[in-house]
Amino acid sequence: MPGLPAEFASLEPYLGWALETERERVDRKLASSADEIQSFYDAMMGRIDEVLDHLDGNRDGEMSAPDRRLHLLVLSLVEVHTFVELYGLRQPPTACDQRRFVRI
Repeated sequence: MPGLPAEFASLEPYLGWALETERERVDRKLASSADEIQSFYDAMMGRIDEVLDHLDGNRDGEMSAPDRRLHLLVLSLVEVHTFVELYGLRQPPTACDQRRFVRI
């Protein structure tokens, strides 16, 4: 069974970013190198319009497993975009450790 919808097979090398929880996504971001984050960001942003159009077309029912993994990749993209776009792939000097935030 393919990991992602067939039209997004080029994103399959990034399936390690398809994580279920916010905590897992934050941990992955913090454990990844700048090159790994940039590669994931570039791959996702290169296809983001297609990805969002595809996911938007599936609002009426349950997501298939491949669509769910694609959705999880988008959530990981949300986690890394500030590192790339605002902070140049480094932790802001005045920021606290993101692992301190706990959902209650």
